[in-house]
Amino acid sequence: MNKLIQKSKILGVALAVGFMSVSTQNAQAGDLQRLAENLCEYAKTDNRSSMRKKLKGASMKLKAIYPGLICGTGGTLMRVAVSNDAVNAAKFIASKAGKKSLKIVEKDGKSVLQFTENLVASGDSSKQVFVDLIKAKL
Repeated sequence: MNKLIQKSKILGVALAVGFMSVSTQNAQAGDLQRLAENLCEYAKTDNRSSMRKKLKGASMKLKAIYPGLICGTGGTLMRVAVSNDAVNAAKFIASKAGKKSLKIVEKDGKSVLQFTENLVASGDSSKQVFVDLIKAKL
């Protein structure tokens, strides 16, 4: 009888731990989603200091999450910064994302550098500062 009670206690503890880990994973996923949304918004509004504070508060490095961070239809975080003329945010992203991340080819088949160079080639000379910034980091 004691063995049966011990087995049921062990099973109960295992189930409780399993539920807690699922809850923790869901909480972590929700936290990461909010972090991504905030970073995308900060990139749009050129809010470099808030990007830094948000990453520090989450104990995350941009380099670790950048490859999976897509801002809706805007593309990567750097593309969002470029599209919204967010130079300060772009400087922060370029310094923290890493070379490999800046070379990622996106859905349209272009890296952020190619995307930005195309904007300049199509007549948007204000994007040249971003081309120079990205090239300096690669």
